[in-house]
Amino acid sequence: MKIFRASLFLAIISFCACGRGPKQESGNAGTPSPVPITNMVLIKAGTFVYQKNPLSVPRDFWIGKFEVTQADFAALTGRNPSHFKDCPDCPVEKVSLNDAVAFCAALTERERNAGRVPAGYEYRLPWEVEWEYACLAGSTNRFSFGPSPDEAGPYSWTAENSDAKTHPVGQKQPNAWGLHDMHGNVWEWCLDWYKPEPGKPAPPKADKYKIFKGGGWNQDAELAGAANKFMMPPANGIHFVGFRIVLAATAPK
Repeated sequence: MKIFRASLFLAIISFCACGRGPKQESGNAGTPSPVPITNMVLIKAGTFVYQKNPLSVPRDFWIGKFEVTQADFAALTGRNPSHFKDCPDCPVEKVSLNDAVAFCAALTERERNAGRVPAGYEYRLPWEVEWEYACLAGSTNRFSFGPSPDEAGPYSWTAENSDAKTHPVGQKQPNAWGLHDMHGNVWEWCLDWYKPEPGKPAPPKADKYKIFKGGGWNQDAELAGAANKFMMPPANGIHFVGFRIVLAATAPK
């Protein structure tokens, strides 16, 4: 299967994180707050600067402390599509975006039926802006841990140290907001359709591909920066792409 490069595989952008924003209530006015599943981290609304443009994350959201594991995925769906099987605590991979969206929908239904997710909230994949905001965790560098990929070892599984395979989630040090494996292990799907960077040519049928971010076991740490992204058709899965879930208020139509 052919994987397409997004912005020459390297979209390194200077960021300026401007804090986590004003404190907000997690729930909407008049709406009960949800009870997240285990290992979710609350991320407060805030703003950071992307290519000299301030981007806002206007609502609080919860994001998974870890990538969704093979055990998580199998428990809800009854199957495990992963290439690196027999490792229940390793991230699920070889999973399409469509499969990840279906997992989130099934999780929402289960938790809503249990009374833990009220109407107006849902589990879903992160938007790119949410993913980058959570990944950087207030850092102004290319990586949450600093400016150089040479510092990646304690924080990520990449081609330099992975032995060409995935590893159980949470073995590396987390970022400043307590999130593990935001760099490396497996790339992570986001909801966004791929769009070319300003001033750069679009590949053929650019609107047919969804993006994934964060780097993986199969590529160098150089490509695991918060701004880097690849793309792939949403029906395709491959053994270096997984996902992480978000719980958030349903966006207004």
